[in-house]
Amino acid sequence: MSDTGARRKSGSDRREARDQQERKEQKKVRLIAIVVVIVMVILFLAAFTINSKFIRRVVTVLTIDGVNFTAAEFDYYYNNAVFEYSSMISEQLGEDYAREYLPTGDRPHSSQIYDEETGETWAIFFGKIAIERLSELVSYHKDAERNGYVMTEETRQSVDDEINTLRMYAGDRSFDTFLQEYYGSAINEKLFRKIAEYIDMAAAYAEHVHDSFTYATPDLKAYYAENKDSLDIFSYRYYVMYPETLDEADFDSTEEYENAQEAALADTFALALEIAEGIDSEEAFIEAAREYNEDMYEDDDSTLRNNQGEALGDIYGPWLRDSQREYGDAYGFEMTSGAYVVFYISREDNSYSMVEMRQLLFLREETDEQDFYEYDELDPEDYYFDEEAYDQAVEMRDSIARGRAQDAYEAFLAGGATEEMLLGMIGDYSDDTTEGGFYDKISKYQYQNKLVPEIEEWLFEPGRQVGDYELIYTEAFGYHLIYFMGYGQQLCDHIADGRMRENDYNAWKENLPPPVSDEHWGMLLTQRRGRS
Repeated sequence: MSDTGARRKSGSDRREARDQQERKEQKKVRLIAIVVVIVMVILFLAAFTINSKFIRRVVTVLTIDGVNFTAAEFDYYYNNAVFEYSSMISEQLGEDYAREYLPTGDRPHSSQIYDEETGETWAIFFGKIAIERLSELVSYHKDAERNGYVMTEETRQSVDDEINTLRMYAGDRSFDTFLQEYYGSAINEKLFRKIAEYIDMAAAYAEHVHDSFTYATPDLKAYYAENKDSLDIFSYRYYVMYPETLDEADFDSTEEYENAQEAALADTFALALEIAEGIDSEEAFIEAAREYNEDMYEDDDSTLRNNQGEALGDIYGPWLRDSQREYGDAYGFEMTSGAYVVFYISREDNSYSMVEMRQLLFLREETDEQDFYEYDELDPEDYYFDEEAYDQAVEMRDSIARGRAQDAYEAFLAGGATEEMLLGMIGDYSDDTTEGGFYDKISKYQYQNKLVPEIEEWLFEPGRQVGDYELIYTEAFGYHLIYFMGYGQQLCDHIADGRMRENDYNAWKENLPPPVSDEHWGMLLTQRRGRS
């Protein structure tokens, strides 16, 4: 081959190589362009998915024993967990102080730490509560299915009532908008109804189980006798004595200060024992308490307590529960910050029948003391309480309530003074919001229903008969037309029934098969991941 031919072939090879390189570059560019388009489509679909309310309503994020829950459903339970926990903490600590122990509203829960030691976020914490609640509901539903329990019409109606009530709160907003403000951005009425029915069905079944246990009277008696130290009602008086307050600055060393504190505490205990030894009556005890602190123990009943044995504590509880204890026994008890002086009155074994009643209530309008402070226009800080004007206002309001009560009482007598007559008068006369003005399971010491002492005393007077009635004045409310309806179960049996039922109900819950939960990728769409 000539040199010219060789050079031609070499030039041809170079052009072909360049063409191949160009084709490769073009193919690479096309491939990059395709990848970019695919990524953009994925990002678009992801953004659409995350922000789509519809997608949140259909994507499964959690499966518990074969039951699927969507992102929207999970958000409902998550929001409920946030609300219930925050409400509990606010109630325990006060709204202002509780803010220090709750997440802030300006950042997602997923970016706020709940537990500094483990690094757990508030999102994970609330998510656990939501999953625990869902697991409980699934367990109830599974047990209901095993036992052939179906939703009752009453339960379905309760859901309708709940939705109708919420509609009133929605005001001018659409109902779906209202639901989304409180329960999650993807919630709507259809889904809310499904959730409400699931919750109410589980609650109805749990109540059905709770009410299904039955106990024979001998079993109730035996349970009460076995636990009487915890269940009996103990009546006693007590007051607290504190040692002299010492200033550490008055001592040469911390050791001297602490020794002086111990000595002061011992002196207080010794004095409590001495006082108790000299008390031989309730009157003497009341006087001793008043002598110690006149302001705190001014009222005769300020030292009086009626508590079940289980609520007595470990300091003086064992002494009160001693079967040899008698009326008039008194003793002093040391505690970490002072001493108790305690006086034993009685022990009630609750072996009496609870009672039932109906009432017409005539409330006396409250009189605000603040309305009767008079101020000097020239000196606003100079003011006084106009007691005469206040008393006149109280009497006027009392007179109005008394007049209404007297008119009703006369109409009641004229109509035969029967239960039917009283029931017929409720709508026109009574301020009581209880259905039919009916109260049952009433016991002494307000064990079940809280009653004012004046009514309790009348109800439990010896010889009380069905059909007895009385117009009673109470300092707390005003006037009550009381109709005695009769006697019910013995309180001791009622208490035993409640304890045994609660024990059996808790055992039922604990013995339910533990549910198995499985989270899915869709959990990325929920508020637990910081989404709103």
